[in-house]
Amino acid sequence: MQVVHAARSDVGLVRHNNEDSLLVDPALQLFLVCDGVGGREGGEEASRIATEAIGLALTESRKIIFDFAENRGSITRRDVGHVLEQAISSASGQIRQHAMRTEGLAGMATTVVALLVTGNHAFVAHVGDSRCYLARNGVLHPLTEDHSMINDLRRRGRDTQGAVTAAYHEALTRALGVLDTARVDLLDLELIPGDRFVLCSDGVHGVLGEDAMQQCVPRGDVRQVVEDLIEGTLQRGAPDNATAIVVEVVDDAAAERATRVRRRLEALQGVSMFRYLPYADLIRVAGVAKEKQLPAGTEVFQEGAYGESLYIILDGVAAVVKADVEIATLQPGAHFGEMSLIERVPRSATIRAKSEMSVLMIERDAFFGLLAEEQAAVKLLWGLVRMLNARLRTTSDELTLLKSNHH
Repeated sequence: MQVVHAARSDVGLVRHNNEDSLLVDPALQLFLVCDGVGGREGGEEASRIATEAIGLALTESRKIIFDFAENRGSITRRDVGHVLEQAISSASGQIRQHAMRTEGLAGMATTVVALLVTGNHAFVAHVGDSRCYLARNGVLHPLTEDHSMINDLRRRGRDTQGAVTAAYHEALTRALGVLDTARVDLLDLELIPGDRFVLCSDGVHGVLGEDAMQQCVPRGDVRQVVEDLIEGTLQRGAPDNATAIVVEVVDDAAAERATRVRRRLEALQGVSMFRYLPYADLIRVAGVAKEKQLPAGTEVFQEGAYGESLYIILDGVAAVVKADVEIATLQPGAHFGEMSLIERVPRSATIRAKSEMSVLMIERDAFFGLLAEEQAAVKLLWGLVRMLNARLRTTSDELTLLKSNHH
């Protein structure tokens, strides 16, 4: 995928030095923003070491990145994600070791947010509270969640406005340089033309807020957006360093794939379990879903067989058959087999393609893999509870109707 980009970093109106660092590598299509932790010795040094170490590590792994882009060999998304994750985690150790060797730098640390574009995928990784946003179809979606005390309190439903929590507003729960390794949050997604990413330090998003960013990010070219973000921060007092990178996908030869990506995401949103997921988590689900084509007459599964997958119909029509009697017809958008995500149980009916069908399939192992991710687990489980509750209500209504007809 071809991209254009623009970047700017400003010291702001209060700080005397710029502890932010950025990296733009057009050859690798790698973009980094690092924010040296304020109030600690050597924040500027920590962010510099991080950008250099991560950039060097990924340059050394460029064969894996380029092989994935060109679909050479057996390189997978997981391989590329692992390379990015390891580069960031290793940078944490390098920062810590440098601090231990250098007088006056004890405790230095930095945040990082990274974007790597390769093939038709983008890989987003972060540690700390620097953020990545995606503007798609005119809507701005946050792709990262801050590793901060204040965000942890929000997730737990705690009041974050009172004086008790004021001390937590700048406290991080993860940063590079604290330990020899770092726990990195990673997301990968299929790209479509027009996708626009914003990487920024908290000196931008913490001052502007998402409403103001929504107003300026989808409009104008990338250079104008960067200028609007930084100038808007300066107009609001810029109490911290302000850094932003904007990256836009400009490849116009991917219209067909763009349609497919949108269709898959819309189909997932039609399932009650996924309907209220944040966009970043919906992307995670789409990443484990497989698209499958089925000829007319194909039995997706048989009554009594043990199931391991949830299916969502993208195109075509399916028949629900029980005891050799067709009892229902399923149209595009319908889903079936959700109980198999919880446990291996016999199918209650046969599903047969009445026409050529395209389905989206999520296997139980892949679903449990998502549950292992801290960010998505609670939201997915809550969605599963909602779906099972709706299923229970439907079953209860059907039993009531049967009893009424019997009497």
